[in-house]
Amino acid sequence: MRLKPVEGLEFFEHSHRYRFRGQWIDHSITQVIDDKTDAVRQIIEDTRHEWEPRGNFVHDWLDHWLTTGEEGPMGDFAEWIKPLRDLGLWSRYDVVATEFAMVDPRYSIAGKFDVLLQHKTSGDIVLADLKTLSERGRPRNIEPQLGGYLILLGQTFPEMEVKRCLGIWAKPGECVTTTYDAMSCWISFEAARRAFLKNQPDC
Repeated sequence: MRLKPVEGLEFFEHSHRYRFRGQWIDHSITQVIDDKTDAVRQIIEDTRHEWEPRGNFVHDWLDHWLTTGEEGPMGDFAEWIKPLRDLGLWSRYDVVATEFAMVDPRYSIAGKFDVLLQHKTSGDIVLADLKTLSERGRPRNIEPQLGGYLILLGQTFPEMEVKRCLGIWAKPGECVTTTYDAMSCWISFEAARRAFLKNQPDC
């Protein structure tokens, strides 16, 4: 099973914006769930030169490997990629889609999930998001983000039932996963979306 791209949905990498059937989408999943303080945002911005190239490279490597079955160059990030590649998860699941863009026109929200998997034995569908961490980084709660993808997935493919969600945490020399309940993720995003839209100016 492979998902067909959403017809009429475009993603523009340079501006990180989506357009659907000729209309620009107002919000992304990332914007909707962002509840960081200004101080935390500043720290993230100050360290962008460290985490952004790493995250982009590792995500692109995983997408290429899962899509083609070929390992590309690991560059400066082999410490993150090797344990990610060796994760037992990949032998138990088939890949349904990677880097897949979706849209919810009701609220003008779009987003792109990392990986959708199907268990080879049970057939269960699992949604996974990859995060790269520094050596001292720790997994965090990503329920709202996963819930956003679940809701967009439900709007796009209503016949598909996702059993659970995973966070995949890659750091130097180690890769672990965190399991999240799909309904909890869904509820978390809906709460974040209500709060976000409530604070938007009236048009």
